[in-house]
Amino acid sequence: MLAFIILSALVVAFIGVAAIPFMILGAIIWLVTLPIRLFFKLIGGLFGMIFGLMGALLGLVFAPIVMVVVAVALVSALISALFSLFVPLLPVALLALLVWAIYRVTRPPTPAF
Repeated sequence: MLAFIILSALVVAFIGVAAIPFMILGAIIWLVTLPIRLFFKLIGGLFGMIFGLMGALLGLVFAPIVMVVVAVALVSALISALFSLFVPLLPVALLALLVWAIYRVTRPPTPAF
């Protein structure tokens, strides 16, 4: 068991030593590309600010129109939902109208005063 622990410690130490050149290489690449990344972030920030302001202005212009369209769509959806609830009752209503018509036809006329 002691040999396994010592061997594991040696492997971890070897991997740690082998990782140092890769860490140094990564730091060098990070430092070399730093001006390029800063330039792109500056340009991207300026374009992002310009497009963000344009988007905000377009949002101020089109938001009321979109809100009216959404309100109309919601009202029409509510009306269609109510119709879809009452349409199955249509045969019952027609049957009631038929019974009422038969009653009106078969009832004797009332004398006028």
